[in-house]
Amino acid sequence: MTLMEQACYMCVVCVDRCFSVALRVLGPVLVCVANGLVGLVVYMYLGVLMPEYMLPMLGMCPTVVIVCFGLFLLFNILFNYWSCVLTRPGWPGHYLPSTDDLEEGVDFQDYGEGWRACKRCKTGKPPRTHHCSVCRRCVMKMDHHCPWVNNCVGFYNYRYFCLFIVYTAVGCAYTALTCLLPLVASRGRMPAHHQTLVFVFVLTLSILFALTLFMLWHGYLVATNQTTIEFYSNRMDAADAKKRGQQWINPYSVGMRPNFEQVFGMSRNVLTWLLPSWRPPPGDGMDFPLNPSGQWATGEMRAV
Repeated sequence: MTLMEQACYMCVVCVDRCFSVALRVLGPVLVCVANGLVGLVVYMYLGVLMPEYMLPMLGMCPTVVIVCFGLFLLFNILFNYWSCVLTRPGWPGHYLPSTDDLEEGVDFQDYGEGWRACKRCKTGKPPRTHHCSVCRRCVMKMDHHCPWVNNCVGFYNYRYFCLFIVYTAVGCAYTALTCLLPLVASRGRMPAHHQTLVFVFVLTLSILFALTLFMLWHGYLVATNQTTIEFYSNRMDAADAKKRGQQWINPYSVGMRPNFEQVFGMSRNVLTWLLPSWRPPPGDGMDFPLNPSGQWATGEMRAV
């Protein structure tokens, strides 16, 4: 390695460490911001929208029904958010021996195909496991590190993350539609002390737009049994295979419904996936069902 390459490498390492430290500091702040925004929306909804606009315009019974639905959404938003914050994504170091404890000559590849050893954690890395520089640990089936939950999104809390996105998007659409009542009633000339409703309306619409993109993205990832990290590596593997006239198949994609069941659990009724539950996903986060037609990125690929 030349001196220039060493300097570039050290710069990349320095930037990565600074970014990781920044996320560790920013994480708790963003958790407070997220809960503060939820509190503001709830206050404006129950303290202003309901008594001053919904009751006079809709009456008691419709208002009670609408508010109960809103409270149902609020409960699921907070349940899934705090479950994602407080649930460990899965760290293989809790289940595997340290490399220092292994006998000389023992290799983690003996555990199975796709296993490696992490030099920083000094433990084994099962398939689909990646090291998070922010958490400073290996995370099983790591999708990404989310500063808004101050946690990695991985095997054990990915379900909570997906449901949080879904319920928050529905809650934002619900709140934005409700905010139209005072805007219509006042013909755009709201009292000065109610101008915060305009901010809530714009805020919920903005969040709804962003979360809609997230829902589509993670819905695709769940349906194809990929993580965000795997998506990019899989695209590169597929592109390399195509250049050689071959086809690369994701070895973990075993069908749309089984793919969803690996995240949301086994159920006869898919609607139960939306219900709050602390039941862990099936499996242990270290071994996954394989598609017999799929190929490892390092394995042989079949010709088209």
